[in-house]
Amino acid sequence: MMKSSQLLFTLLIFLISVPQVAKAANEATWYDIELILFKQGSSYTAKSEHWPADPGSPDWSDAVNLIPGVSGEQRPYALLPRSDWRLTAAFNALRKTRGELEPLFHQAWRQPVASSRSAKAIYLQSNPNISAGLFEGVIKISVNRYLHVDMDLLLKNVIGNNTASNNSSGSLSPTFGSVRVTGKRRMRSGETHYIDHPMMGALILISRIEEKTAAPEPATPVETETTAEPDTAPQADAKPAAAVTN
Repeated sequence: MMKSSQLLFTLLIFLISVPQVAKAANEATWYDIELILFKQGSSYTAKSEHWPADPGSPDWSDAVNLIPGVSGEQRPYALLPRSDWRLTAAFNALRKTRGELEPLFHQAWRQPVASSRSAKAIYLQSNPNISAGLFEGVIKISVNRYLHVDMDLLLKNVIGNNTASNNSSGSLSPTFGSVRVTGKRRMRSGETHYIDHPMMGALILISRIEEKTAAPEPATPVETETTAEPDTAPQADAKPAAAVTN
């Protein structure tokens, strides 16, 4: 009888502890994300490459927006103050290229990073007041042993009228003259990575919050996997509000 009571007691303790263990396992680690996007290439590049007449649009229907940060609070997808940015020198260097590389976006935010199944897409948009180099799209950050970045952006109005002959329908789509920029990268925390494309580049630094004191490593343009192929993902009826931009 005593042994049965002890066994029941042990079983009850185990059942009570299981939800706590599962909860701890499901708790995502928080990271700071810093992202720079810039336009690159020339008008010759735009004309010489073969770009689809209708590249389609990224699917931002379920994307979340970056939100203003509140001092003293840790909120998902909250923007970080400029004092916490670590790639400012790189952004300023891009500005000094006299138009060869045109900075379009620089922002940093904090978020929990979960598995690819649970990860949320984040809506990104360049400053709507800038007439050239407008873009919008999504970025998704997940973790599975390594950090993974999945980027899908639409760089607008970069292709000239010479592509009109590729449009056999006779009517121009909303994305006509645009280039779809997609890229995937496996990353390590605390390292600065470079994602390349003929028309657009990205610098991204992902740091666990407790690792922020470490200096970022230089950008290394390796393991780049980018494409600019057409996609027929439907465009959302209502777009999320634009993210705050530089």
